Amino acid sequence: MKKQIMVITAILLIGISGWLLYDNNQPEKTNGNTKGVQPGFEEGSNTISFGLLDENDKVVNNGSILEPKENKLEYTLSLSNFIEVERDYALIVLDNFKQIPFTVQGKQYNVYPFNAKANKTVDFKTSISVNKDTSEIDYLVIKKPNYFTEKLDIPKMHSLQEILPLRFQVKNNSQKQKTATFTPEEIFNEGPNDTIFISKQKEELTILPTERSGEDIYISVGNINEEKENYNIIALSNWKQVPFENNEVVGNVLVNPGERKVFKFKLPFVKANSNFQVIALPRPYEVSEKDYESTRAEGSMRAVIKP
Repeated sequence: MKKQIMVITAILLIGISGWLLYDNNQPEKTNGNTKGVQPGFEEGSNTISFGLLDENDKVVNNGSILEPKENKLEYTLSLSNFIEVERDYALIVLDNFKQIPFTVQGKQYNVYPFNAKANKTVDFKTSISVNKDTSEIDYLVIKKPNYFTEKLDIPKMHSLQEILPLRFQVKNNSQKQKTATFTPEEIFNEGPNDTIFISKQKEELTILPTERSGEDIYISVGNINEEKENYNIIALSNWKQVPFENNEVVGNVLVNPGERKVFKFKLPFVKANSNFQVIALPRPYEVSEKDYESTRAEGSMRAVIKP
């Protein structure tokens, strides 16, 4: 797991939204200009940077508070693909951790695919309809959404498990929403641990490259830190949110230090190969631009569901 060809390091972009990801892998391309959302990072810098821009093209701090206008959030998403390869991406949006449709350039999507050419920036206008109960909005960018890792290839799987998140509070007058607390099938206090992991066995964290639809797998939510962690988790098949065993599409998991909670999950039925991933979002409804951890999103390694 530590032998990686590629290293991705997420750091807070000082004074602006988005994270800067150093990426030294893979062949891919985009349209746009050569100016990034982070000053000083430009064509040839071997970086990926991304963020939201307001109507004045000013960067919105990741973790800050968005204020709807006429029940809409309208911002430009900017992604600078300053690597030497072209790459496909996809955008999904969560409202209180539930996937919702949104508009790009006047057209509605649940999943918005886009392409970024080498050393170019892609900008597109987004519009999200919110309601009085919306407390958190998350923009999640997925790398290479149509790429399948059907064989055990740890460097590629490490690269593709990375989610590019932008998380925000939404100004409203309602109380914070509550998420159903998931009851684990088993709790481990010893042995291997990881923040979010999918495997065939609950006792071991063995990478699962592929599995047949309808089969049972196990989702592990762990805590390798020294303080309690609180996560909301979601599951995606072909980048569309799918329910857990109790028909809830969002689950809350509180994990003590050194603990790993395990949940049984039946893979959805598919008609064609489908990427499957579980995402853990720490500190739900507590996102803050002063708290880096609250703006993160942790993805499991992808598994390919086969019909």
